Amino acid sequence: MHLVFFSLIIAFGFVPVVQAEEPSMQTLAWPDGTRYVGGLQDQMRQGQGTIYWQDGTRFIGSFKDNLRHGPGMMILPDGTTYEGDFNRGRLIKPDAEIAPTLNPEAEPMTLAPLDNNTISAITNTLDLWAAAWMAQNPDQYLSLYSDDFELAEGESRNLWEMNRRERILIPSYIQLDLSYESFTPITPTQVDVKLRQSYRSDRYREISNKVLRLQSEPKGWRIIGERQR
Repeated sequence: MHLVFFSLIIAFGFVPVVQAEEPSMQTLAWPDGTRYVGGLQDQMRQGQGTIYWQDGTRFIGSFKDNLRHGPGMMILPDGTTYEGDFNRGRLIKPDAEIAPTLNPEAEPMTLAPLDNNTISAITNTLDLWAAAWMAQNPDQYLSLYSDDFELAEGESRNLWEMNRRERILIPSYIQLDLSYESFTPITPTQVDVKLRQSYRSDRYREISNKVLRLQSEPKGWRIIGERQR
């Protein structure tokens, strides 16, 4: 009888504990030389990991749902270090603005209307910008931004470029459509373009109204500012 009772405990008294699957350590590489070493779960970066960019920049810290999220450290090629908590890919800065301000309420100068050649040159730049975005070619995409591009307060150019590269390379595909609405000269060398942007990827879709400010430079028209409207 004692033996039978003991057997029943063994047969029915054990409740297995199922533990959550831990992220596996793996290495990912992108065509532009970007490399990730760290946790991967459900084909997304998760847990602790490190990203190495081709220019020598690296990020060491926590990831969640494929984005930098939690404590982390961004180290730039010149040794400059940004350390703190990241929230969905962005370093939390209490005083930082979410988007640059282009002074939309400022009264524009009285300037002559743009001629067709100027409008064509501007749309060619923006069409190339959209094509580079869809082709997930960050080098060509970033080359269409001016060195004078207006960044959010407290944000460095290198950190901004790293964020843009990540947004371009992570999706499996990107579809983008631009619908131009108006071209308004602000100065003899700067033009505001109002457009409607339709964005779609395997991760996100959005239709937004934007104003892009472009500047005439020796290498052509380049983007110096962008904002939602």
